[in-house]
Amino acid sequence: MVDGVAPLDKLQFLTQLKSVDLTEQAQKAILAGGKAGRQESHKQALTELCLSFEDHFLEAVTTAFDLFPAQVKKIRYKKDRVRIFKAHGIDYMAIDGADTAQVLAQIAQAIHYDDAIVTNDLHNIFPFWKEGFPMVQFDNAYKILSEDITIHYQMVLDQLIATVK
Repeated sequence: MVDGVAPLDKLQFLTQLKSVDLTEQAQKAILAGGKAGRQESHKQALTELCLSFEDHFLEAVTTAFDLFPAQVKKIRYKKDRVRIFKAHGIDYMAIDGADTAQVLAQIAQAIHYDDAIVTNDLHNIFPFWKEGFPMVQFDNAYKILSEDITIHYQMVLDQLIATVK
């Protein structure tokens, strides 16, 4: 037994997380918006996708690394995420899609706090986004990011499972 949770239980839980569909709530938001609200529903879907990723990511990392509440709070930030992963022998930035997670978080934040205006950090992330202008083509951004974040999530789980074994 390691840190109060048997490695087998951790492994089983992490393996179960691999079957999670990060896009489930996002897809519901898209369907609820219908054709008339296509862009607005995709904007909501990006926020839902970010929340789903972060929630499941936190569950996985907390389980694998036995994080304390203060560490769980910090792992939402890129530099702390990199540091905590490094402390467990994983180069987080080498995991495919690490930048996607950061971009998705910045987009969700811009939607929530900045009226979906393209910030300096998001300038030219997509060819159709320019700093200071409203975000456009949420459907295209969602399509790209939903695929990329799913790949990233699966690869993170693979790394976490490898550390628990």
